[in-house]
Amino acid sequence: MRRVTIREVAALAGVSPSTVSRVLNGKDAGHMRPETKERVLAAIEALDYTPAKAA
Repeated sequence: MRRVTIREVAALAGVSPSTVSRVLNGKDAGHMRPETKERVLAAIEALDYTPAKAA
């Protein structure tokens, strides 16, 4: 099975890959609207995204 990328999560959520990265790394406080974070988290769940262990 092919791994899902941050770019695919970003495309589904309608945000940039850096926004997805901020959410994943917990650096989203004060940098984005709560609705945006919710969209990113929903896209992560919908695509069953898991970060690469080497990253």
